[in-house]
Amino acid sequence: MYLNNSSPVKITIFLNGNLKKKCQLTIQKSSTMSEILSDCKDKLSIDKHTKCRLYDSNGGQLSDDDLEYINPDEPLFLSKGEKFSKSSSLAIYEEIKQLGKGGFGSVFLYRNRITKQEVALKFVELKTILSPEDVNRVFTEIGVLRNLKHPNIVKLIDAFDLHDKVCFVMEYCRGGELKQYLEEKGPLSEREAFLIACQISDAIRYCHNSRVVHRDLKLENILFATEEKEQIKIVDFGISGMFALGGEGDASDAGSLLYIAPEVLSGKDNRTNPALDIWSLGCIFYSLLTKNLPFSGETQREVINRILTCQYPPLPQTISKSWHKLIKGMIRVKPSKRWGMLRISEHLYKYRNNPDAEVSSDSEEETFEEKKIVLKKKPPSRSYPKLVFADKQKRYKTPILRPVEIPRGKKSNSITPGPRRQSPAPQNKVANQAPVLIQRKSILRKPA
Repeated sequence: MYLNNSSPVKITIFLNGNLKKKCQLTIQKSSTMSEILSDCKDKLSIDKHTKCRLYDSNGGQLSDDDLEYINPDEPLFLSKGEKFSKSSSLAIYEEIKQLGKGGFGSVFLYRNRITKQEVALKFVELKTILSPEDVNRVFTEIGVLRNLKHPNIVKLIDAFDLHDKVCFVMEYCRGGELKQYLEEKGPLSEREAFLIACQISDAIRYCHNSRVVHRDLKLENILFATEEKEQIKIVDFGISGMFALGGEGDASDAGSLLYIAPEVLSGKDNRTNPALDIWSLGCIFYSLLTKNLPFSGETQREVINRILTCQYPPLPQTISKSWHKLIKGMIRVKPSKRWGMLRISEHLYKYRNNPDAEVSSDSEEETFEEKKIVLKKKPPSRSYPKLVFADKQKRYKTPILRPVEIPRGKKSNSITPGPRRQSPAPQNKVANQAPVLIQRKSILRKPA
């Protein structure tokens, strides 16, 4: 209880949806809601006949029974009859300083006036959102973060839209970026690299199990939760995509060049796939041990060529063989050849306490010839009619075939492509069986 007979309380009341207008009132235990509303109308120049409402910072409408429990540190909001505006929630935060600025907005450090908790507020300017893909990117991040609950993924506390921007309220990671830490400290010891890599691996494995691919993993998007720099948090899910096994997935060329997988750069396949994150993780793990990213060059074209051919300096021989094997398993041109997150996690936990343990040879290592096949992939050689391109990335679509009725005593010399259509509903048990496509050089049917 905040109100009593001896000590009046001063409260701040904002106009709902317009935080520039506010007033301060002194209330006592004997105050009534009608008196408070009347005083607010006078101070905010609102017509006295307007039916107003008073809301708390969570959007709950207040009545006379709530007055004795009003927290003087919590701002209230006066509505002229309309519903509570979520944008008014910004009033409960006090700005401290700017933390950074990116292509889509700025990040500030704020303090909650009620709980005194420090939070990071990310403002995305609507004027910078010029395309439907950018709009989708903002709301994707809101949806993704609301559903992800993991100790190594930044927590989304709240999100609301203002008049000209969208605001994300996230937990504040005071330890700074992993990139800055590497620049200051240099290559990490294998023990510290294992500690960080295991946490990143756990978080991304959780994302993939939740059918979420980050798509923009890089050193700048990995933060330390505290100044002790022991726990990491992954942030910025702005271009993440949902994926489905065997599905198309969201297509996008977004990402940071030094971490982008070759299939995206070459245009062969930019669909959302867990293998995209695994390539990026391989680049991050490499930098933990060397301070440098595996692919670099004087020009952008040089960097792209090295990524497409998977040409990077090998890890120093002083580093344990377990790391050599891991990096080689993750940075591979062919997505299907890259290790999965389960195998990566098992490898990290197996060798983190004994990195010099014996490492088995990897029979799945990519050869130079395999890389060339991926980079110069040609349409499959078939006796079908001319293949049709599915889209500008030239993903090949095989024509749907239909069985050909063959006269008795004759061979089938070809297969005729048929129109795309749904098969009629099965009428009996025989109709349920899959149709058999008669291939070239088929056996002659015996006359009945």
